Amino acid sequence: MVRSLGTSFLIDVLRGHRGAAAKAEVLDAESEVITIPAPALAEFLDGAYDAGGTYLTKAIQLIAGRDVVPFDKECSLLAGQLRADLRARGVTLPMIDAMIASTVLRHHSILVTGDGGFHRIPGLAVESY
Repeated sequence: MVRSLGTSFLIDVLRGHRGAAAKAEVLDAESEVITIPAPALAEFLDGAYDAGGTYLTKAIQLIAGRDVVPFDKECSLLAGQLRADLRARGVTLPMIDAMIASTVLRHHSILVTGDGGFHRIPGLAVESY
């Protein structure tokens, strides 16, 4: 099964979070495909460029060689529908999270994240650490 790395996971690995680092080692040891949804990559790099210096250098090294899953028209349609459906149930979801979730859903992946908010999204497979 394909694993998609969420923003919080990437940040936690970069910051040396024990659980994230251990999960990263397990993922690297497996032979499964690991991707990064384009919206998660943009969100991650936004913070990395803001921090600059060695943090940015390490961030670029962390993502090097990873496949990036594009956010396309189908993902856009799904993100809009997802937010509207959740809003109708009284659940708020930031647009960036809807974009990440829709990309993962569209490409039938499992989202690796430390952000518990993703567990509220129906049908989204989530792995925590």
